[in-house]
Amino acid sequence: MTESRPGTVDDHLELPGCRFLREGYAADEVDEFVDGLRRSLRHDPPDMAPYEVADARFKVSRWGRRYELRAVDDYLESAQAALRERHGEHAVAEVEGRVADERHVSTLWIYLVGLLLVAVVVVFALTQL
Repeated sequence: MTESRPGTVDDHLELPGCRFLREGYAADEVDEFVDGLRRSLRHDPPDMAPYEVADARFKVSRWGRRYELRAVDDYLESAQAALRERHGEHAVAEVEGRVADERHVSTLWIYLVGLLLVAVVVVFALTQL
């Protein structure tokens, strides 16, 4: 990561894409967040707090356009440091991010598969009578 001057992040950084079938962050989500981050850093003080970067979460996938996990994490660490420096003595500079409890992804499909299996067993049992 190259930083042009203290309290900034590289505006022209191109994050590396993932190799075939490797896990990576969804590029659209990362691009949207990074664009907001860069817009925020143009203000003094920035509109975004360091904890907001720490709390950022992106979908991880093996398909589609995605960025390498490590490269995105490194970039976000440098952005968080830049935000801390730019906020200076303001109260938000030292506020730590809070990682939300890990939640299971939607489990509706599990229930639907279970329901389908029960229906198959019931149909099979009824046809055997």
